[in-house]
This record gives sequence, C-alpha cells and structure tokens, in this order.
Amino acid sequence: MSQEKPESLENQAQQKTYTSDYHFQWKFLHPKYLGLWLLVLILFILGRLPLPAFFATGRAMGRLLMKLGGSRLRVTRQNLALCFPEKTDQQREQLLKQNFETLGIALLEPGLAWFASRSRIQRLGRFEIDPELQTHLEQGKPILLSALHMTCLEMACRIASENMPFNLLYRPNNNPLFEYLSGKFRQRPKFKTRFIPRKQVKDLLHFMQHDEPGMILPDQDFGPKRSVFMPFFGVNTATVMSTSDFARQTFASVAIVTIYLEKTGYVVKFSAPLKNFPSDDSFADTLRLNQLTEQRILEHPEQYLWQHRRFKTRPEGESSLYQK
Repeated sequence: MSQEKPESLENQAQQKTYTSDYHFQWKFLHPKYLGLWLLVLILFILGRLPLPAFFATGRAMGRLLMKLGGSRLRVTRQNLALCFPEKTDQQREQLLKQNFETLGIALLEPGLAWFASRSRIQRLGRFEIDPELQTHLEQGKPILLSALHMTCLEMACRIASENMPFNLLYRPNNNPLFEYLSGKFRQRPKFKTRFIPRKQVKDLLHFMQHDEPGMILPDQDFGPKRSVFMPFFGVNTATVMSTSDFARQTFASVAIVTIYLEKTGYVVKFSAPLKNFPSDDSFADTLRLNQLTEQRILEHPEQYLWQHRRFKTRPEGESSLYQK
C-alpha cells in the first residue's frame, strides 16, 4: 500500500495548530456553580489520601450509589445479564457490586488525575508500550489507538499523557465549568496531549498524518445512522466502523489500549500494531475489534463501564432491551 497521504484529506484538514480554547469566565462564579466548585475541592482533598484509603473511599461511594438504585443500576444489571448468561444470578450480583465499587473509585479519580504531582503519578501508574509500536512512534508513522471505556479512564489518560503525546477524540461535557476545568487540567502544555471534540474528526486525522498518534473509544452506541449490527458478547450490537475507516484514510497502524487498576495502582498498556489491519473489509475489521474488545473486558470485567446503554439501538422492529 502506498504511503502517500491522500490529497483530499490534506485539503480538508485544518492547517492551523489545534488548540483547545479554555478561558475562565466570570459566570463560573455564579451561585449555580457553587456545588461543582465544592465538589472539585472535595476531590482535591480526597486525591491527597494514600492510595489504599483513596480506593476504600471510592469503593464505599460505589456501594452507596448501588444502594440508591436508579436507572444506572437497572442498566448495569441488564447489561451483565445479556453479556454473562452463563453466570448464576448470585455471580452476576457479585460482579455488579464489584463494578459499582470500581465506578465509585472512578468518580474520585479527577482528584488524582488533575492534581497529583508527576512523581506521584509515576509511582501509581505503570505504562507499557510494545517495542514495535514504540518503533513506529519514533519513526513518525501514523498511529491510531483504540481504547475501551474502562472505569479508570481518567487516570489512564493522565498516565499515558506523562509518557507520550496523543490526541483523544472525546464528547465535551454539557456543564461549561466542568468542561473548562477538565480541559485545563487534562491539556497542560507539558503533557502534549489534546482532547479533540468528536465533531472535529478532521483535526484528529490531520494530526495523525503529522506524527501525532490519535486515540478513539469506539465501544459505545452512536445510534443507527453511523452503525452496523454485529455480535458483541453474543448480542446483536450497533457498532461504528470508525477504527478501520480512520486507519485506512491515514495509512495508520492500529494498536489496542488496555487499562485497569490493581491493588498497587494503575496499568496502561499499548499493544503491538495489529497485523493485517486495516483490511479492505471494514465490517470484518470491526468484528475482529469487537472480539479483541471482549477479550480485554474479560480480563477485568468488573472494571468495564457497564452503566452505559451499549445495546440501546436495536434493529428495526426489535423492542428495547432496557424495559423500565
């Protein structure tokens, strides 16, 4: 395959350097934002706890959230029933409890990811990159990283940011103050990391062709218009083919990002480039990625974001899997 960059994409890409424009606004001092300011202060304080105490506090919060119930509990329970029919009800309830405990930890993680010193992050986080992928990075070859929505995603991004530059396609938060704070702390200049709004895909592809790896998280339900249906944990699931399509457009190597937490901290692993990927068949590529995603999730099933309505979109004529 020729390595010449496609002219059409180059013409479409923005030639200016992408910068996220996060500026303080006086409206952030309005009383309606007081609760969020207090929450950030609490996260800052909790983030200074020793790791065992930090984890214990997060697990306790997760158990409290589980007791409060609500739609997220129903969605999580249904997702586990759909994806693990071979497990007993008791086994799934135990997995449910563990999942909410890791979710509780995740809710506190901005206190670590945003405020912890570099030395502490290096102590708490273990970053591993496959030698072949490292070579591709050093040679300036286009790289596309496919990550999963594990509960410890916030910390994983901070750890990865300390070790290599990348550009992450993400969904902006609806709360302008949270968007301002998260943007400021996630994209400090020394990290060389950009969080690119998902509507600005052309920017991501442009940077990938200019020696900057891109990262996407395709394991969500993006609706029927952008998806095809294929198996995921045995369930016919609306799935985007972005990973294959983006890699083909930019001649990028694709690697899988694995993230999880353990007793002593966090682990972030970048795999070797996938062989024969992309192929000429986007459907086959995406089915292969789904299978790889399942394998990664099964290594730490209690740490996947099961609260997301992954199976919301159904084929025409099929009823919802999330009945109230």
